Amino acid sequence: MTMLDRAAQLAAEQLDGQQPFSLDQFALNGHAETMEAKMQEDKFILGRLAILGQSTVFYAKPNAGKTLLTVWLLIEAIKAGEIEPTHVFYVNADDNHKGLAFKLRLAEQYGFRMLAPGYNGFEAKMLPSYLGSMVHDDQAMGKILVLDTVKKFTDLMSKGKSSAFSEVVRQFVMHGGSVIMLAHVNKHRDEEQRVVYSGTSDLVDDCDCAYTLDLVTEEMGRRTAKFENLKNRGDVALEAVYEYDASEGLSYRERLESIRPVSDAERHQAEKRRMMADRLERNREAVDAIKSCLRDGICKKTELIVEAKSRAVVSRQKIERALKEHTGSSPSSHEYWHLEVADKNAHIYKLNWGGG
Repeated sequence: MTMLDRAAQLAAEQLDGQQPFSLDQFALNGHAETMEAKMQEDKFILGRLAILGQSTVFYAKPNAGKTLLTVWLLIEAIKAGEIEPTHVFYVNADDNHKGLAFKLRLAEQYGFRMLAPGYNGFEAKMLPSYLGSMVHDDQAMGKILVLDTVKKFTDLMSKGKSSAFSEVVRQFVMHGGSVIMLAHVNKHRDEEQRVVYSGTSDLVDDCDCAYTLDLVTEEMGRRTAKFENLKNRGDVALEAVYEYDASEGLSYRERLESIRPVSDAERHQAEKRRMMADRLERNREAVDAIKSCLRDGICKKTELIVEAKSRAVVSRQKIERALKEHTGSSPSSHEYWHLEVADKNAHIYKLNWGGG
């Protein structure tokens, strides 16, 4: 007996003595007015990164600031009257006791609900059941659920489990709820040096909106972090950049109070600084070898490339790239030498003042 035959047999047994099976029993026709009355306007709930009535995922590496920024955005939305704090349920499943206690104090101050596995009978493994009950009892409408982090509630490496969990979230969202999920990225970046989300693609495939969060710069204890959109439904921001103080010794509240949005001009400057820093790190061996050669008076291009290659034990291509990328007049921009064209078109390199 095929699976199709068995399914038909089971359906016949269940409907013995009843009308023939039909999908008509599941049709929503006639409920349009009721559903329209429950429709929510497109309303932002975390800056311009998440919309009420959608599921959103933030992917970031540890210590990039995903929890800090999420909590700050949540509090800012509450202070602005954009969301009802008693409708927000922050599930803190990735913290120690001290961290939980402080965030609980914030929750009490601003009126949102703080939940944690192991307290008051809450169990992470029961979350799908809890959400199912809210859907069944028509209690999902307007509720905002933050899951920190989502790996505590499902196995992101399992396609089957991730897909099943995403279906539970989708049912909650379809009945008017909102879900914000925090998740991690892989250890290794892609070819363009961007962070890559961890786990199977199911969470991204099934959510409404997804972002990666990455550090753009970290200078003098201050970090600049950028949300970059991977997927969207609605007029959410494609990018959003924030700066915060990550200096040692600061309290969590002091870090929260240090957060500020970064303008486009500031963001471009921060990204430029990061690009230059990344370039220097990539070329460091070659740069050190070229500097050493120039200090020893080896400055003609051909001889310089040959000797620098010998001293750095790197490829000729890397020496030539470093020589080109760090030529200029601004040591603060990692331009350590400049080029002069002498007689017979000889290319002579000289160290900049302060570049050696």
